[in-house]
Amino acid sequence: MAATAPVSDPRLRIRTKMLLVLLGISLVPLVLFGYIAQRDIEEVSKYTVKATTAIGESAAEDSALALENLGAEMIRQKAIDVALQCGVYLRRHPGVPIERFQADKAFQAIAVQSVGVTGYTIVFDRQGVMRFHPNPELVNYDMHNWKDMLPGFWALFEHTFDGSSGGGYYNWQDSDRVIRRKFMYIAPIRGTPYMVAATTYIDEFSRPAEETKGRIATATESIRGEIKKVVEGIRTSFVMIMTAMFLIVAAISFFLSRMITDPILALMRGAKAIGRVEMEHTVEVKTGDELEVLADSFNAMARDLKLHMENLRCTTAEKERLEKELEIARGIQLRLLPQRPPSIEGMDLAANNVPAQEIGGDFFDFIPISPGSWGLVIADVSGKGMPAAIFMGLSRTIVRASATDNLSAAAAIRQANELICRDSTSGMFVTLFYAILDVQERRLRYVNAGHNPPLLLRNDGEVEQLRTRGIALGIARSIDLQEDERDLQPGDMVVLYTDGVTEAINDRSEAFGVGRLIEIVRENSELPARGIIAKLEEAVVAFAGKEPQFDDITLLVLKVR
Repeated sequence: MAATAPVSDPRLRIRTKMLLVLLGISLVPLVLFGYIAQRDIEEVSKYTVKATTAIGESAAEDSALALENLGAEMIRQKAIDVALQCGVYLRRHPGVPIERFQADKAFQAIAVQSVGVTGYTIVFDRQGVMRFHPNPELVNYDMHNWKDMLPGFWALFEHTFDGSSGGGYYNWQDSDRVIRRKFMYIAPIRGTPYMVAATTYIDEFSRPAEETKGRIATATESIRGEIKKVVEGIRTSFVMIMTAMFLIVAAISFFLSRMITDPILALMRGAKAIGRVEMEHTVEVKTGDELEVLADSFNAMARDLKLHMENLRCTTAEKERLEKELEIARGIQLRLLPQRPPSIEGMDLAANNVPAQEIGGDFFDFIPISPGSWGLVIADVSGKGMPAAIFMGLSRTIVRASATDNLSAAAAIRQANELICRDSTSGMFVTLFYAILDVQERRLRYVNAGHNPPLLLRNDGEVEQLRTRGIALGIARSIDLQEDERDLQPGDMVVLYTDGVTEAINDRSEAFGVGRLIEIVRENSELPARGIIAKLEEAVVAFAGKEPQFDDITLLVLKVR
């Protein structure tokens, strides 16, 4: 950027010229009186509004604190009650191992109960192992893994491993990445090595106080409006007096106008020249006051603007080049995905991918395994943008190579994981669901590597989530994958999806969810697979409304005829 020349101080300021005239006609006392009167009135109005607001906010804050304390006590009592209920049940069944209780629906209903709107209770042992949790993936989970990841959360658990009760607050990041405060209380199940914890968002109890605070703000705004009307009336009277004085001053000011307007007109002509991109134009003003300083600054601005425009042209060219490269990358990525599903006798198969950005990290595939057997894949790579797209291409190629001619779903994905871990040093991972469809036997053998469990909708209306044990690929070289299978009947339907479907958010921060997904599939079950996918995509877009799509949307539907 070109260096700007130093600006010299004006020899005679405009303020000095104008004061010589204004002092001569005695405007100073009138202006001073009006200023003081208006200032005092505005100070009184500000004090009134400030005092009203302070009183309302203090009352709202006290109410919020009282409600939070009440909520904490309710959470504490809930933990104690559930601990007593669990203790009674355990004493009625002495000597029964914990695995039996984990399969006992009655005890699960006692151990895992709702707290507030979104909270729940859990049961863990004093060794730090989760035994009962609303999320099945956390059952029998070693909570020591959270020690470094969630230190505040872990500290509350660690203090109760000796069997003592206790509780406190901690910060928790919810599904939309907002940090909110939770309260948790832990109580022992007397006579057992187990503990009960109850937790929920504490702001669920303080919302009435926030609503009261909003009503106070509305009332305060009404008071401010009334005060403003009074101040405007006084200001109108003052303006009328000043108008009369202005007629007298106007005659004298006319003789000074030429001294001021000529440089201003020169600056206007310069501005128009800049508007026509005549960057070489300069403004010549020699008045010895701020207008001369302004003209010098204007000329310096024109020089700097010319340099910035050159830089902008370079930046725009670079941006266009990057956009072209992204367009090429998207085309390559689309060619990596199957252009159409295979034609399988007795099956209706369709899939589609809608990336959140120009390029995405989701993919699906149809892999010929052997005559009469097809591999079905849906996957979601961590991250977004170009790194995710590159990792997606690597993962898709490795999975396809590992699955070809391999009739074991678990063996194929374990081999793919080992190759991904060997080739990937970026720390990225991919969740994946892989199934082998035996067309003749109408049987589906599958593994789930940390992916959203697909839905199996039976012809009698029953819905099952295809869950198996497994973690995402690319995290550890050696992984344990549970392989399972299901027989398919005419009229059955399998729906595979990524989290861009169920985690789509609307303007009320509500997630689309699995429930809506099942409902839409059922309503359109008579449509072909391609039609069902179109209906699901339309539903997700309509649900999100004006909220931007933050994740890729990928769907794969298999209908058995």
